[in-house]
Amino acid sequence: MNMKKKWLCLLSALLIVFSLAACGSDSSETSDKGKSDFESFMAVQKNMENIKDMEFKMSMDAEVPSDQGDYNMKMSGTGKEIKKSNTDIQMEMDYKMNAAGTDMSGTMYMKDQALYMEFMGQKVKMDTSNEMNSLMNVDTEDIFAITKDMVSDLKVSEDGGDTVYKFTLDPSKALDYVSKNVAGAKGISEAQKNTTFDKMNVTVLADKNNMAKKVDMDFSMTTKANDETITMNYKMTMEYLSINTDLKIDFPDFKDYQEMTV
Repeated sequence: MNMKKKWLCLLSALLIVFSLAACGSDSSETSDKGKSDFESFMAVQKNMENIKDMEFKMSMDAEVPSDQGDYNMKMSGTGKEIKKSNTDIQMEMDYKMNAAGTDMSGTMYMKDQALYMEFMGQKVKMDTSNEMNSLMNVDTEDIFAITKDMVSDLKVSEDGGDTVYKFTLDPSKALDYVSKNVAGAKGISEAQKNTTFDKMNVTVLADKNNMAKKVDMDFSMTTKANDETITMNYKMTMEYLSINTDLKIDFPDFKDYQEMTV
């Protein structure tokens, strides 16, 4: 695989992960006074189920050292997302990225279970025949379904009128959780065999109505590939700028996008 395809695959995967992180939950009843801290957090999860459209801002820093040199990346973007159903997600996102010292920027769209991207001077389409797009065909209802046995060191504090939830996700269960939520992608299941999570720290900022405003994740994982062991460190943020405002996306006609298999 050439360098352009490699970065395109990585960018597509990251955008889809953020897409999934924004949609759906499957949790317990809403909270009121007298509930435990975790039950209050479960109320936030429950409310995420009601997101049908949103404007968002995301960022990611990745440190990926390798024998061939550091494979580091910084990425940020703003966009719109509309959830038609669990398997029909539309998105428009403008992104900027620096990968291994190379600056890239462009626009990515999701529509009709296909990815359309302006990338490194070309317009490309990736359809359902490729690995990256199979990530779109997952049930997002469990994306935020974090259960009590997965959480430790839950700390709850107030920030003005907002509530901050900080906790550690059990590393031994984190990979099963990720694999379950992207089970439609064969590559993820294969990667699971050689990958372990070392840590996953999560911070969720919720408003007075128990709706998430911001999610921060700080995690690391170790994977083995071609007799090389690599530890990857990630910091990711998803900020919700608006929720359920009846958003519309003006898609281009895509006639100039060339199909690409990755």
